[in-house]
Amino acid sequence: MDVFIDVDQYRRIGEAQSDANSSVRKVARLDQRIAELERRVDRQALASQALWEILRERLGLTDAVIFDKMTEIDLRDGVADGRISPRVSRCAGCGRAVNSARPKCIYCGKAAPPEYVAE
Repeated sequence: MDVFIDVDQYRRIGEAQSDANSSVRKVARLDQRIAELERRVDRQALASQALWEILRERLGLTDAVIFDKMTEIDLRDGVADGRISPRVSRCAGCGRAVNSARPKCIYCGKAAPPEYVAE
């Protein structure tokens, strides 16, 4: 009887080790994805700052102008949450309601133009 218990225990240990190895690989992939997203966010912030400095220098705008515009855009969905939320619009191809977060219409497949430049 002890032999059967030992065999079952070894099987369970093997499954646990396999699960642990799989989890380690998943964490490594997630770490890589996070690093890539951080790099992209940093580049986006750099581009935004460069554009703002060009506008400020060439047009004489104040920082208040950009913050006011950021607040206006943030509040378009009625919630001051520091995010651009997707909106429902009409597809130019079939006229059905589509979510602006999707790159194309789920009904006819027509590519949707981005609602915002940074999308």
